[in-house]
Amino acid sequence: MESLDTNHRKKNLSIPQSKDTKTMGLKGLGTAIDNAMNSVSVSSENQFPIDALPKLFKDLTIDLNKSLNFPIDYTGTAILTAVATVVGTSVKIRVKNNWFEYASLYSCIIGNAGANKTHPVNAIFAPIKDFDKINHDNFTSRLMKWSKWNKLPKAEKEGTTEPSYPILTKSILTNFTPEVLYKRMDENLRGCTVLSDEMATFFDGMNNYSKGDQIGVYLSFWSNQSTTIDRIGNPIPLFIQNPYLSIIGGLQPRVLANSFPVQKLNNGFFQRFLFAFPDTSLKSPINDNELNSETFDKYVKFIKTYYKNSNVVEIEGHINSKTLNWTVEAKVFFYNWQKDNCDLVNEYSNSIKGEIASKFDNHFVRLALLLQMMENPNSDFVELTAVKGAEKLCAYFMNCSFKVLAVIQDPTEYLGTLADNKQNFYNKLKESFTTAEAIMLGLNFDIQERRVKEFLKDTVLFKRIKHGFYEKSIKLQQG
Repeated sequence: MESLDTNHRKKNLSIPQSKDTKTMGLKGLGTAIDNAMNSVSVSSENQFPIDALPKLFKDLTIDLNKSLNFPIDYTGTAILTAVATVVGTSVKIRVKNNWFEYASLYSCIIGNAGANKTHPVNAIFAPIKDFDKINHDNFTSRLMKWSKWNKLPKAEKEGTTEPSYPILTKSILTNFTPEVLYKRMDENLRGCTVLSDEMATFFDGMNNYSKGDQIGVYLSFWSNQSTTIDRIGNPIPLFIQNPYLSIIGGLQPRVLANSFPVQKLNNGFFQRFLFAFPDTSLKSPINDNELNSETFDKYVKFIKTYYKNSNVVEIEGHINSKTLNWTVEAKVFFYNWQKDNCDLVNEYSNSIKGEIASKFDNHFVRLALLLQMMENPNSDFVELTAVKGAEKLCAYFMNCSFKVLAVIQDPTEYLGTLADNKQNFYNKLKESFTTAEAIMLGLNFDIQERRVKEFLKDTVLFKRIKHGFYEKSIKLQQG
């Protein structure tokens, strides 16, 4: 299959240029547009599993791709994060006793400048921004009433009731200090989402306002762990019972290494992200296809209806989150998937890849919960279709994470994170070697044949030349 942008250039408005073209008129143009509308542009290898999305969201993703050149990967990821935003703490899934998951996501879309990263996110988040605008105007009006009453002389206040001080409920944050982030999350029980056009700027600004490490706070927010914020000058700590935060933004491949340095790999921050990283991210030319407004209107209606029908309140110190359970079939499917994922984690034990795969236990559950809500917001159970979709999405996002890791991972530093016997084994390998030679050498370092073969799959340290033949990425002198 051709790459996303190649398809656009070759197929969109591909009007025949024969001598009969002039006589085709509108009919020829219409045929050309119909042909263009029948083509869907996707990545060439690790394709975003659009079939995992319920019909409305799949149709919207395809339509935005055909009409506005929005890459499938970016729109699909934006939809998942937007739904995570509007769902918020209104619903959670019971995985097992004492293990509940909300659906917050940390997501990042990666592409070159001009690859259409920003527009899909803005389009998909537009109805949520509308809610923020309504809430902002309401807050402004109520604050003016409170201020006006507060300025009245004492005599005029007698016999009147002081208006309550208004609270600003805001879902989307784009430019903020850490203190403002904590305040907004405390005020919005449903939760908030950080939306950053340039994620590199967001990462750089994490510690601008404090000498402390802000990454630790974001790790806790991702886990939905209750958080206490202590600040000088405020005798009462800010206690966020159910922190719910999602993140979405864009990065260019060339800044990945700076955005995720070694310390962000070692503390688990990187491992919590879902990356959308198409194989091709070129800028596409404008076409003559128009957006199907009916499909987009249905999406807007879904977002607004869910928001209005899922009032999140606190009752006796606890949020009134609806709890979903698995159907029997879905639970069996998840357990089988998780067993296979355990094998993958163990295969990449003591490595960043293993840590990435380990976090996908949580990603799977959250994605399944989102897909179920997208299919039926009134669900009481996460069903088989949702977990099958989550499996496909996890495969896509995990492959993207490994791809990002290959871009940012310095092989020498990476080698230093492995167990000593693996480091010594690697250093003793010749620059070019066969599988059989590696297996024999592995025995000297207590690495059995199966583990050697697993180790050779590490694309950061090894390059497969052909079947049974490898080269090392790091060229070292043999001791």
